[in-house]
Amino acid sequence: MIDFRQLRYFVALAEQLHFGRAARRLNLTQPPLSRQIAALEAELGTPLLIRNSRNVTLTPAGQRFHRHARQLLGDLDAAVRDTRSVALGEHGRLALGFTMLAAWNVLPPLLKHYTAAHPRVELALEEVLPRDLLQALLDGRVDVGLSFAGPLPEALRYQPLYREALCVALPREHPLSACEPVAVGDLRQEAFIAFPQATAPSLYRALMACCRDNGFEPRIALETHMQQTIVNLVAEGLGVALVPDSMRKLQLPGVVFRALDASPLVEQGMLWHAGNDNPCLPDLLACARARPGE
Repeated sequence: MIDFRQLRYFVALAEQLHFGRAARRLNLTQPPLSRQIAALEAELGTPLLIRNSRNVTLTPAGQRFHRHARQLLGDLDAAVRDTRSVALGEHGRLALGFTMLAAWNVLPPLLKHYTAAHPRVELALEEVLPRDLLQALLDGRVDVGLSFAGPLPEALRYQPLYREALCVALPREHPLSACEPVAVGDLRQEAFIAFPQATAPSLYRALMACCRDNGFEPRIALETHMQQTIVNLVAEGLGVALVPDSMRKLQLPGVVFRALDASPLVEQGMLWHAGNDNPCLPDLLACARARPGE
């Protein structure tokens, strides 16, 4: 049976065309090199070399076998490098689930930093509702998630990454649009557009706490799952909304964003399954921890 050691010995000899020099290159003495080459020729059933007292030349079969041997060794070396690269998290695939809001703050700088350091890792992105992200992590559909803080199943882990205040989205012609900041109490008569509680519990709690701390229960006129839809409805004059400050980046006509005089902070972070053994995951977690709040 031909082994890769014999191939390496033969390639070294074919390139040096001298037993002594080839042996020195391989860090061994000449007799074991000669025995391995002879065993290789016996296994193949044909001579690979023409030997004389002064030099070595390759037979036509030896020339052809040299090309094949070099290719096989190159493929083996590439397979070893690739396998080690995967084990070190330098090469592979990560599935990342994120909420729409994360796309406006946490996600872009994280992707930019991670892909620059790990260009051979394939990132598969999936935008999901906050309520669905935990199940996607538990099912293994995604390796890591970006979403709001909140109660977690025991199997999941959480790393805080980003905190921001709520602001108020107002129709452009609203009387309070001239105010900066807006007093939360001045919104007590307004119709609110909001997330359903089941879709994003932590964001819903932040809205309710902000209003209740200022002495009123918000009148929620409309509920919808997507922040961008909420802002669009505000632009159409259907109500006001308390949204994370990142939503200012939308810059939609018909809506203005104003700071609140007192707002709770909404936290987002990275979630992952404690049993996830994807080799790429530790470097992504390290990357996120190194760039908090960007």
